[in-house]
Amino acid sequence: MIKDHGRVWLFFMYYWIIFGIATYFGQFLPPEWRPTLSMTIFIIIMISLFVRGFNRSGPVISHIYAILIGLVSYGTFEGFINQFDERIFYQVVLISVIVFVIFGITGYFLLKDISSWGRYLFAGLLVLILATIVNFFVGLDWLAFGITVFGLLLYIGYTMYDFNRMKNRKYRNARVMGFNLFMDLLLIIKRMLQLYRRFGNRR
Repeated sequence: MIKDHGRVWLFFMYYWIIFGIATYFGQFLPPEWRPTLSMTIFIIIMISLFVRGFNRSGPVISHIYAILIGLVSYGTFEGFINQFDERIFYQVVLISVIVFVIFGITGYFLLKDISSWGRYLFAGLLVLILATIVNFFVGLDWLAFGITVFGLLLYIGYTMYDFNRMKNRKYRNARVMGFNLFMDLLLIIKRMLQLYRRFGNRR
């Protein structure tokens, strides 16, 4: 089990390396391409949810996904740093990592078996996607805030769920679990940056 957990974390780091390299090259991406790539990422998510046999965490798609989201994330990170500064950016990232670790430990050591959470988390993900689509057209500030908070809580829930599945060995393979944990942390970081951007502007 320990050896298998080690492989999970190796894949976790592997996807972060891919993401980091893609983020670096994101600075050379023309800004007008970013909306198209963001839409491509969204399409991949939607297909993975509703098309049978299409797996976002598959060996090819997961690499494409990590690269695309890295390319797009450069603009997000750059915008945050320009609005605040690098020190604040890294502080928010550090807090996000601490949140990830705390709730990961909670899921691994303090919860016995929460595999039943999967259906509720998936339902929450569908609600999040639907609300995001609606707000894309209506542009309500309070709804955007609710989406950010709900998204953060959802990905914290997924973090506990994935750590718990790792403890109980209820996952397909180490690579898929490593990718899932990579996504959990990345999405927590992005939601935390969004929250700080909202409240940091009021200082």
